[in-house]
Amino acid sequence: MNTRATKQLLLAVATALAVTSAFALLTLFIMQGNFGHEAGIAVAVGTLYVLPLLALQAVTENQLRRWADPAPFPMDWIVYGGAKLVLALAAAGIGSLLTLLLGIVPHWSNLYMANRAVVVVTPLAALLIRLYSKTRSRLEERNRQLQATVDAEASTLRQHAQEAEHAREIQQALMPSQLPQIKGCQLAAECVPSRIVGGDYYDAIRLGDSRVAIAIGDVSGKGMGAALLMSNLQAIVRAFAPTGLAPQELCARANQLIAANVAPGKYITFFYAVVDTAKMRIDYCNAGHNPPLLRHRENSPEALSGNAIEMLTEGGPVLGILPAAPYACGTAELRPQDCLVLYTDGITEAANAQEEEFGEQRLMALFGQHDGSAEKCREQIIAAVSQFSNGIFHDDVTLLVMTVD
Repeated sequence: MNTRATKQLLLAVATALAVTSAFALLTLFIMQGNFGHEAGIAVAVGTLYVLPLLALQAVTENQLRRWADPAPFPMDWIVYGGAKLVLALAAAGIGSLLTLLLGIVPHWSNLYMANRAVVVVTPLAALLIRLYSKTRSRLEERNRQLQATVDAEASTLRQHAQEAEHAREIQQALMPSQLPQIKGCQLAAECVPSRIVGGDYYDAIRLGDSRVAIAIGDVSGKGMGAALLMSNLQAIVRAFAPTGLAPQELCARANQLIAANVAPGKYITFFYAVVDTAKMRIDYCNAGHNPPLLRHRENSPEALSGNAIEMLTEGGPVLGILPAAPYACGTAELRPQDCLVLYTDGITEAANAQEEEFGEQRLMALFGQHDGSAEKCREQIIAAVSQFSNGIFHDDVTLLVMTVD
């Protein structure tokens, strides 16, 4: 035993003797006054047993745990329980000796039940206390681990949220912040991602005073992967549109580049057109996209023949599947007050509470009733779709509207 432990033992024994003497004097006073004779004896005996037990406990507990805790189960419990039994026997012997020396009881046989209780109850109580302590320690450790896991997950989620926010800002920067306006037409557009980032794309590139290139696309899938593929498409369009490539040629080049780099099963529906208000004509190529709707004014030849809404379908397959696929160019004549709507399937597939889709027919009916600016048409369509779906979009919603003056 080291010096520190010896000092602790001597201090504990001295304290026990001092308190025991005080209780013994109190007991003698009670007994001489014949006031609660049996109660006084019980208090004195209990004190003489408890104090040595507490002193031994205070001196040996830390060292005992160092011995028992490293041992494997069940040896750790055997060592700990055996040591507590030895301490109980020692405490019972000391308590009995002090009780007899102080004359509180006349014979050793009078302490049989007290000794038996100390030897049986003390180890059991110590084992229960140890069980509670170890269980509590395990639970606290598990709670610390869970808290650490939660903190790590929260940190990861915050990091992902920051990265997603940066991606959203980058994607918004890829969209035109302000649509170019040319002579003879107005443009308006809106993109509402179903997630933080989306796979829809629209663009408008000024090619001259009376010419503008417009595009819209929809990448298969959602989220970050779709957004990355969309950025590739945007870079291709921005690179080739100013060179004057015809719509079918631009779609063919975009298809080759995307097919060479896209993951299997990924593709893009795409529509690209060049609007010339000086010639009142639109040249376009539809690569598997939802056919844009061109509504002619009421007194135009198309409207008088019953074809007030023309669907722009000419083109070829989606981008990214068939690298050598051919694409054709379509042409449509424009008239004053005509209106062109480009949209993604997030609009027509928006569903209400009954899982009924908004559909192409509702869009055409709504579109046919409009008679105003491109901005008002955009607001009317977005508001109608949002009201129909209760503001819940399960896919990206993108709309580009052009009106002819």
